[in-house]
Amino acid sequence: MTWAHRCMIVPDKQVEFARQLPAAIAGSSGSGMWGTPLSPSGKLPATHWISVGLIDAPFAALMPLTQYPADAEPIHSPGRAAVAAHLATQAHLAVSAAQVQALFDVCDCSEQEPHEAMSRLGLMMASEQETPDVATDI
Repeated sequence: MTWAHRCMIVPDKQVEFARQLPAAIAGSSGSGMWGTPLSPSGKLPATHWISVGLIDAPFAALMPLTQYPADAEPIHSPGRAAVAAHLATQAHLAVSAAQVQALFDVCDCSEQEPHEAMSRLGLMMASEQETPDVATDI
């Protein structure tokens, strides 16, 4: 099996569908994605979810991808929504190409490291715990 590194961030409103799609297409290697909540403040509720790591290369080839070369404009590949919808439907997840395209349109998918992608989008890992204010804790 060939793997590809991806950092994928999806809005909260699409996370359930985002979790279903790779599980249907890639099986067990696509399960358990998007488990880390993100928000602009670092506090819950989550506005986005992130999944980072190695994914099956054939699945990665279906996803949109934005590459950020040094000293150049970003390069965006839109993904293959119709193919992804067809494969998901064959795996008994009834979806349309339009539904997959809507997910791809809001998914931030790159090869960046997670903190670089989160910073670019103005997001932080979210939790219920208060982040201590260093100035008042001294």
